[in-house]
Amino acid sequence: NAQKMAIGIEGGVNIANVSVNPTTTTDSRTGLIVGTLLDVNFTQQITLTPGIRFTMKGFSNTVNTVNNTVKLNYLEFPVLLKIRFPLTEIKPYLAAGPVLGLNLSANLDQSNGTQSATTDISSSTESIDFGLLFAGGMDFKVGMNTALFFQVGYQLGLSNINKTANNTTTIKNNAFQITGGVKFGI
Repeated sequence: NAQKMAIGIEGGVNIANVSVNPTTTTDSRTGLIVGTLLDVNFTQQITLTPGIRFTMKGFSNTVNTVNNTVKLNYLEFPVLLKIRFPLTEIKPYLAAGPVLGLNLSANLDQSNGTQSATTDISSSTESIDFGLLFAGGMDFKVGMNTALFFQVGYQLGLSNINKTANNTTTIKNNAFQITGGVKFGI
């Protein structure tokens, strides 16, 4: 059925970090991904998949014995073009497309071992983030109109999220993502 659509829910982990220029060493932050998606099948091989999802991003580093953790939360809108390899019950695919993220919150947690503090850094973080998502996965048919899926991807940040005045440092979000979920044919 080439015209079929499916609606689904997904969840997983987002292992986020940033690329910083000039180069600074940072550690990743693991967070959640939860959301919904819609598969619009143009043919058995080509599918357009828009979605809405909540994604936790950020990074950590240590400067002068102070541990810093930047916690960023986004509402993201990915639009992926999937190329599927239709087999019988298992359908592997490759996907790629843009992701628009709206920053919901930005906080900096700082700790030096004896004291800790949390600061809202929304004013120094861009409210919009743009990137590209490259992924591969598999759909597993488990019922007449039901499929489970598993996907692994990499999100490459294209936008500088640093909005600090008079600062030449660029910071771009990047993430390794592992998600899974269920889709229902409609």
